[in-house]
Amino acid sequence: MLFLVGGAAALAALLVAGFGYEKVSEARDRKRYPPPGKLVDVGGGRRLHLFCEGNAPGPTVVIEQGNSSPSIVWAPVQAAIAKFARVCTYDRAGFLWSDPAPGGNRDLDARVADLHALLTRGQVPAPYVLVGHSLGGLLVRRFARQYPDLVAGMVLVDSPDETVIFRSSVERFYRQGVQFQGILKVLARFGLVRLLGKRIPMLMLPDDPVGYALCVTPAHAAACAADMHALWTAPESIRRRDPNESLGDRPLILLKHGVPFPPIAAAMEEGWDESVRDLARLSTHSEVISAEKSGHLIYLDQPDLIVDSVRRVFTAARGGK
Repeated sequence: MLFLVGGAAALAALLVAGFGYEKVSEARDRKRYPPPGKLVDVGGGRRLHLFCEGNAPGPTVVIEQGNSSPSIVWAPVQAAIAKFARVCTYDRAGFLWSDPAPGGNRDLDARVADLHALLTRGQVPAPYVLVGHSLGGLLVRRFARQYPDLVAGMVLVDSPDETVIFRSSVERFYRQGVQFQGILKVLARFGLVRLLGKRIPMLMLPDDPVGYALCVTPAHAAACAADMHALWTAPESIRRRDPNESLGDRPLILLKHGVPFPPIAAAMEEGWDESVRDLARLSTHSEVISAEKSGHLIYLDQPDLIVDSVRRVFTAARGGK
């Protein structure tokens, strides 16, 4: 009995120490790693982090990251694009320096509304060349449907259409992702994600110290879970492809992975290529490019291919200038 009491007391002490360690680490990191961009009020006193580089005349390139992904992983691509265009990244609610959204779980169109509010209140000049990776591609397509006059062109980076994104065999990955992030959120409260880091199976963390420090927190796990929850519970109005969706003759480049998904995510592969090629019909000025040396994370495997695609769409949107 004394052994059990002693063990429980020791565990409680470890948990208290871990909780304190995490709180102190988060406070330290907020001072050590201030936001590189600006915090923009998007309504209700909630702020999103916006970071823009480059000073070329329009259009402005806007990058929308993929599911459960912080914008910081796009830093090398953004820096390369900034040499020829004004380019902005931002953090969706709860990621990195952005405030979480009230209630946590919101649908995908709430994210589109956040992006519009951010660009408007952040005084980012339109029109935009929208770059969307994976889930980000779905978001920028919905943005283009709601605000067509603001869009000059688009680059979709390994982003299929709704027939793949919401296939029943894929949805279980979202459900499992929500559960996994829920576990990580608990572990992160006691500093265990910070301590164990990349030794946790299936956990992808940025290599740079800033990204690592800000992505081992409970807030990051909650933001990741919210992304996947929005996909898992998407209403029928979002799951259906709009038959009238069109970019007209605005330039569109679609990149698709050449290296298949790993076995654990093999269900994602079915219909992916056909879906991407079908999306090419959105524009009369489109092209599909296969990233033969890349898996799904083309921005890591072949970043130059993304930069070149953005340059081409940017140039075409400016009338070839």
